[in-house]
Amino acid sequence: MSIRGSTTTLLILAAIAATALILSTGAAIVDGPTDPLNDEVALQPGDNPYTNLDEDGELVIDVSEDNPNLDAEGVNPNALTVENDLFYVVYNGSEPAEVWIEHDSQAVTFVIKGQPAESSENPTLLTAEDETVPVGVRVDTRVADLLPGDRVLDEISVHARPADPKAITQENGGIDGDGDDEDGDGEDDDDDSDPTVLVDSPDPTARQVEVYSVAVESETEVDLADLEMGDPAVRLDRLSFVRNRSGDVEFSVEGSAEPPESVEPVDRPGVDPLGYYAVSFSEPDQPIEAATAEVVVDRDRLEAAGVDPERLAAYHETDDGGGAGEDDGWRTTETRVIDEADETVRLAVRSDGFSAFAIGAHRPALEPIEATASAETVAPGERVTLEVTLSNVGPVPAEDADLRVRTVDGDRKGRSDGDLADFAVDAEPGATTTESVAVSLEEPGEYDLVLEGDRLRKPATVASLAVREPEPDPDSDPDDGADTDPGDGSADGPEPTPGTGSDDGTGSDAGGEESVSGNGAVGDDDPSQEPTEPAAFDPADFGGLAVLVAIVLATLFLVRRAPR
Repeated sequence: MSIRGSTTTLLILAAIAATALILSTGAAIVDGPTDPLNDEVALQPGDNPYTNLDEDGELVIDVSEDNPNLDAEGVNPNALTVENDLFYVVYNGSEPAEVWIEHDSQAVTFVIKGQPAESSENPTLLTAEDETVPVGVRVDTRVADLLPGDRVLDEISVHARPADPKAITQENGGIDGDGDDEDGDGEDDDDDSDPTVLVDSPDPTARQVEVYSVAVESETEVDLADLEMGDPAVRLDRLSFVRNRSGDVEFSVEGSAEPPESVEPVDRPGVDPLGYYAVSFSEPDQPIEAATAEVVVDRDRLEAAGVDPERLAAYHETDDGGGAGEDDGWRTTETRVIDEADETVRLAVRSDGFSAFAIGAHRPALEPIEATASAETVAPGERVTLEVTLSNVGPVPAEDADLRVRTVDGDRKGRSDGDLADFAVDAEPGATTTESVAVSLEEPGEYDLVLEGDRLRKPATVASLAVREPEPDPDSDPDDGADTDPGDGSADGPEPTPGTGSDDGTGSDAGGEESVSGNGAVGDDDPSQEPTEPAAFDPADFGGLAVLVAIVLATLFLVRRAPR
């Protein structure tokens, strides 16, 4: 048999109206009028008011106000319109053939045997058993910038050609060109045609999904094209599910950095949520038996969080309050690393259904449960031993977890950086450990000692310490420096003897013959005084004099610098 390629043109006129296409249930009329593409392949109108043959015998699809069989004037705006049996491909050949449809509308998808047939690289296979094959159409006016009165599509081209022998085996699940089972067991496989999946992406964190002709007990895959879970570095790439009932499903997927509305956050020791996603079906109580999500996390994000890929985990929001020890509505669900690349890590998250999910990083979570100090009041610089018992309440072991003791006002007290002591802790989940560390403070005052660290559940005050004022030195002279002249001429000292000079000059005689030697002794010409020995040198007296001299010199210096 020789099948020659051929095309025909159909016209769809779409003005926007307030009603959708209805679903037809009629069957094809094999012996009715058709629009032949060649000797073996023809097109036949469906049992609906939208298709007919014109006066030239060509198939026409009219969804406009010009169609007298319609009360409406087009398809709905911002909506999905579906017609499963719009028209039929009638095949009379004995050898397999391939058929596909081409057009240029973003809003229109033609479906044959449950999957899009709009590419010569992925055509639909027709065999001798396919006397009539329904062609469906899905018009999604939400994905195109259409206004009322716009045409959705002007024309399409239907193509047919002889089938590739390799495609015959692939498309028929192992059936060869003679219709025999390839495995030789004499039994034909069931029809495992993939369902039609439509995904709309209104923004990076949202997807609207429609799946038609879901196969029973078969895995249905949905490519979400890296839906962002709030953080662009954490993305939901793919969903798959197994449904125990055939039919069509519609659902939305939302990603966020915070939990979805009306859902409490994951709040557990040692669990840091990296992002959330929620799956919501338009019809609740879907018969989903198993579900899998593939999540991609950038390695840079893991390094910033300080966790290894194996420390990532998923949580599934449930209505039963979680499992044992999980009373916050979240239940841990199976999570494993399925691929590691240079820049990303891919996780598979398995669950028994869809709802809200969280991807979290598991950490140790150390919590002090007891602390004692060897003293409560100390002298400046005196060392105090602080003994702290900690419990790891997190889900993973603590290995060389760095902790530090700081003062409450670490910028002004203790060491310049505020750290008094550092130490490391090892503890398995649920285990406790006791550590001793020595601390000291130089400045007097009242202090709270605070324990901090990245692996600590939260900073905690573990002790209080008082540093008293330093005690005076018992060997020091309390009167030391008391005779020092403060520099104002009123220094305390021995009262001048009668006849000696004073500051106001009243002690000098009228003749002015009394003089004072440089060492303060009365001159030899005073017959009323006995000769005296020179005074002993006292460094304290010299200190007072030095201060006076310094003040005088400074004054002179200032005078010399004063402007004239």
